[in-house]
Amino acid sequence: KYLILDEAQHIKNFKSQRWQMLLNFQSSRRLLLTGTPLQNSLMELWSLMHFLMPSVFQSHREFREWFANPVTGMIEGSSDYNESLIKRLHKVLRPFLLRRLKCEVEKQLPKKYEHVVLCRLSKRQRFLYDDFMGQTKTKETLATGNFMSVINVLMQLRKVCNHPNMFEPRPIVSPYRMEGLVYYTASLVYDICKYDPFKHVSLSALNLLLADVELCLTAFAAAIKFCILLKSFNWGDY
Repeated sequence: KYLILDEAQHIKNFKSQRWQMLLNFQSSRRLLLTGTPLQNSLMELWSLMHFLMPSVFQSHREFREWFANPVTGMIEGSSDYNESLIKRLHKVLRPFLLRRLKCEVEKQLPKKYEHVVLCRLSKRQRFLYDDFMGQTKTKETLATGNFMSVINVLMQLRKVCNHPNMFEPRPIVSPYRMEGLVYYTASLVYDICKYDPFKHVSLSALNLLLADVELCLTAFAAAIKFCILLKSFNWGDY
């Protein structure tokens, strides 16, 4: 009966498959929870309102002409501020939106306690930190005062503080040494390829000595057979 969606901003695009699929769900009541109902365009708000009440917010074109285009023009400065239009938009949306302000929510939350724990940098972290701040490129970046460049410097320093390997990975050194794997193909494999399986089958040729020995009836016969097989092999090929 009830369809409740959290993080409803993920269905703000009415052209997405997610929006269209959820819109076909049968429910008598719908509730959307989101902290950002409007991010880029007023048409995102229409997507949410149409999802809630398709019969009330039917026309995408009319909503855009009545509200989206004029509001966009006011934001971009191409048209004058229209207070009556803003009031009309608020009047249309107010019955369907329940907005909880921070001052209202804070009364219901327990008191917050903050504990600040200072952590000293390790020797390697301190070296990387001072070395990075002492570089000419870093000083020039900070001198420009560019916001994004300063943020990038702070991000690099945060890597140093979190873990030095995030800033400068170093190779893994282990005392364990292992020789490289070498694959040897015995000459017997080549000999097997020349056998015609439809003419004869030799368990000895397949190196199944134990299987061939099991065919013997007595332990003495098995020992004799095993010795004969060992002598028949050409050990110089291995």
